[in-house]
Amino acid sequence: MKKARMKGKSVDEAVESALAVLGAKKEEATIKVICEGKSGMLGVIGGQEAEVEVMVAGELKDDAKQILQEILDHMKFLSMVETNESEDGVKLNIKGEDMGRIIGKEGATLMSLEILLRAMLGRMKNESVRISVDAGEYKDKRKTALERLACDAADEVSKTGIEKALPPMNPADRRIIHMVLKERKDVSTISRGEGRDRRLVINPQ
Repeated sequence: MKKARMKGKSVDEAVESALAVLGAKKEEATIKVICEGKSGMLGVIGGQEAEVEVMVAGELKDDAKQILQEILDHMKFLSMVETNESEDGVKLNIKGEDMGRIIGKEGATLMSLEILLRAMLGRMKNESVRISVDAGEYKDKRKTALERLACDAADEVSKTGIEKALPPMNPADRRIIHMVLKERKDVSTISRGEGRDRRLVINPQ
């Protein structure tokens, strides 16, 4: 993503100057008007120029990395963003200090960053985008832990014949357990509860 912040006698003039700097057409750009400007007394004294910020989208992975890095810098986190592109979309991994604060309780801050980034890029690209944000490989480690929890709980239910309710989880975590156990013939899974109290229950078949 390329940006240019320019001033001019009018918004149109400022936009034209920014587009010239970026070497882009107006239909390719996202334009943010910072100040519409105003005429001064007698057209001279006390006037204020118009100011705009013009952005031109680049490759999805490059824009995603740049925007996430800017968010982290603004939040004063000492970290760097690495990017990887696959069939599942763009995957970003944050490395550096402040991992605990970036991840948040049960990954809440990390999930918020992902949702925010998807919304910003979706608006910029004018289409749905597939973006995954991880930090210190937290998601991979949590996925492994949830898979182990699911298998242990399912084995217990299969052995005792008694259903087992797991702790409340967010939709992403519940989906991991659903996917792990969906092929098993000895147990089944359902979700119960509402909001933060929604949890997955493993039943014997």
